[in-house]
Amino acid sequence: MQAITLASLTLLALGAGTLLTQEKKQERFTHPLPKDPAKAMENWMTTCKPSLAHARLKELLGSYDWTRRIFMEPGKPPMEEKGTAEFTWLTEGKWLQQKWTGPMFGMPSGGLTILGYDNFKERFVSCSVDALQTTMQTAFGHFDQSGDDLILWGTIDEPGTPEQDKQCKYVYRGFGKDKFTFEVHDMMIGEQNTKVVEIEYARKK
Repeated sequence: MQAITLASLTLLALGAGTLLTQEKKQERFTHPLPKDPAKAMENWMTTCKPSLAHARLKELLGSYDWTRRIFMEPGKPPMEEKGTAEFTWLTEGKWLQQKWTGPMFGMPSGGLTILGYDNFKERFVSCSVDALQTTMQTAFGHFDQSGDDLILWGTIDEPGTPEQDKQCKYVYRGFGKDKFTFEVHDMMIGEQNTKVVEIEYARKK
């Protein structure tokens, strides 16, 4: 009986040891790594190639005069300001940059917007900064089905409220035409009369 008991204990100990060894050998999930490095590099290179979406960016190239209208209160005339803008390549065929100069709320200012298309995420992406504010606006989106309007969704900070990461819609209406508008819609207003900024661009001849 004692021999059987000792044998059983020995088997149990060996079994427990085996289980512990198996547990140690189990893979722990960490950061996702490519299973096939060669395929991963191929996929990465594919996302680096300019696409048909990138070809649309060149439609904005050129120099413009702009008129900005800021709608401060419903039913009242907007604040109107004028300036100039230049759309050029940041990196040809991939990233477009807009550099603008002119007043903002009556104060001298200027700014930079970068617009491109992310092949991996399959959407247009944008970021904007200006000389007056310390915040950055980012957005992403697609053309509508007509291909005439580029609609981007993003967030904006409103220090005066104060609201952080407030949902906004940005629209390039009439994208690429000699005269087009850029609209900013404050989606926290509601479902109607959301346009708070409108910038009319007129390409210089």
